[in-house]
Amino acid sequence: MQTGASGRSARSRRQSADTERERDVVHGVEVLDASAILALLLGEAGADDVAHSVARGAAVSTVNLTEAAEVLARNELTPEPIMARFCEQVVVEPFTYDDALAAAALSPPTRPQGLSLGDRACLALAERLDATALTADRQWSGLEIGVSIRLVR
Repeated sequence: MQTGASGRSARSRRQSADTERERDVVHGVEVLDASAILALLLGEAGADDVAHSVARGAAVSTVNLTEAAEVLARNELTPEPIMARFCEQVVVEPFTYDDALAAAALSPPTRPQGLSLGDRACLALAERLDATALTADRQWSGLEIGVSIRLVR
């Protein structure tokens, strides 16, 4: 195992940095998935509900930001200014090593609903922050995976 100047392993330093970041986030907030972000940005059904969540301090994974930006670009919108303004209003959380493992562990129990990596990244972040995952995807209804889920439409 490789260690840095402090003698700690790279994984140990990474976990320490993750712990410090978690202290900066208010636990119990809602975590937005890409469908919730897009509902807000595109004025779709559920946008008001997502806006209230954002006003209360919602968090979002960088993975879900990527998914939302991709949809904007695919719809011939310029993602940079839209996403920049959105990111000023939410807590942007990196997709951590622990999130990656949690998202992988969620694959078998969510396979019947067809959840994507992005969906599982949102759920992993919600689990890490002890938060509710906010989604517009009805395929999440009925999931029983130990993470609170709220549908916006």
